[in-house]
Amino acid sequence: ARVAAIRKRFLHEVSNKLVKTHDKLAIETLTITGMLANRRMAAAVADAAWGELARQLTYKQLWRGGGLTPVDRWYPSTKTCAPCRTVAPAMPLDQRTFVCAACGYQADRDLNAAVNLAIWAEQHHAQVRDLHAGGPVTKARRGEGSGPRTRAGETGPDDAGTAPTPSRVRSGRPRRALSHNSTEL
Repeated sequence: ARVAAIRKRFLHEVSNKLVKTHDKLAIETLTITGMLANRRMAAAVADAAWGELARQLTYKQLWRGGGLTPVDRWYPSTKTCAPCRTVAPAMPLDQRTFVCAACGYQADRDLNAAVNLAIWAEQHHAQVRDLHAGGPVTKARRGEGSGPRTRAGETGPDDAGTAPTPSRVRSGRPRRALSHNSTEL
C-alpha cells in the first residue's frame, strides 16, 4: 500500500508539472502488453505505470485546455536522426546512444526519440477549436474556471500536490513528541 501511494503521488506530480508547463504534449502509443511478454522487462514496465500516466495526462490536458497528441506506435522515433531525418535500419535495446551514419549526429537514445516525437507532434498536431472565436486556434491560452469535478483518486486542475490537512498544521510553538506517560501542557 505504501509503494502504491508513493507511485500514485509521483504520477500526479509528474502529470501536473507537464500539463502546467506545456500547452501541447505528445505521447507514444506503445504495445505495453507486448513488452510485458518479455520476461526481462515485464517487472520494470509494469512498475512504471505508463497507462496510468497517459490517462492522467489526457484528463488533465482536457481540464487545462491543452492538447495531447498520441503518436502512432509504428513511428520510428528512436531510429530517426533528429537533424537530417534519416532512418537507421535497426537499433537494439542495449544501444543507448544514437549515431547517425549520414550526418554523424550523436545523442542519447531517449533524447533523440523525444526530439523526434516533438517534431512529429508539431507537424501532426490536432488544432484546438476555440468555441468563443469560432475557429481553430493553435496557441490557445489555458482555460479559466474550475472545470469538471474530480473523481476519487484524481487531482484537480489547480492541484500541485497534496496540501497538509488542517489537523496536521499547528500554529504557535512546535509540537513535541509525546510518550505514552506524558501529557501536553
